Amino acid sequence: MQNPVEEQITIKPKTKNNGLFLICLGVILIFVSMFVNLLYWDEYKIQLMLLFLTCSIVLLTGFLKYSEPEISYKLTRQQLYFHHRNGNWKLKWESIVRFGQPSANTIFERIDLPYIGIKLKDMSLIADNISPRLANKLIHEQRELLILAARNNEIKLESGLISFEPFTLNHKIYKGPIAAWLFRTEQLNQVYGYHLYLPDSGFDRDLGDFLKLLKQCKEYANTL
Repeated sequence: MQNPVEEQITIKPKTKNNGLFLICLGVILIFVSMFVNLLYWDEYKIQLMLLFLTCSIVLLTGFLKYSEPEISYKLTRQQLYFHHRNGNWKLKWESIVRFGQPSANTIFERIDLPYIGIKLKDMSLIADNISPRLANKLIHEQRELLILAARNNEIKLESGLISFEPFTLNHKIYKGPIAAWLFRTEQLNQVYGYHLYLPDSGFDRDLGDFLKLLKQCKEYANTL
């Protein structure tokens, strides 16, 4: 394990891969489609419109990938930092109970999900430093986990609706997107056993390797 005391460990997201390539490809395809439009617009209007839309989607995907932060996670001796284009959060190692890979039951077997879960000692440790914008984004990014839970009858479908009711935590009242995110977090904790879910698209290595690294960093921090 790299020594967090001597240096910080930075993790880059997979989602940023090929962003620049897709931007260049999208630009080229759009120019090609525009040229083809000049030649065959009268005969193939609908097909050419679909072609242009497809090229635009390639370009947009490239921009979205390229706009991802250079670093998705930063591990130091004291804390774990999460970086997102909509905000960030940080946690001290001692505030984390455990890391693990959540799993779910299907009709035929129990499968591991492409996430690393984090169980916290106290959700207020992150509720007080997460931005409403990031909280709102995480609600939508975690929708697949909730849909899976509803499909497996682990929660009722109506419970999956976003609730913007005030959320009370340690005698403090949270409102708006943060309250909605806290409500969703409690739902996911009841189903999968974790408060936070880190998708494997944010890792520059195998999920198992990153999970092992997180556990090692926490163990190391506990010895300081």
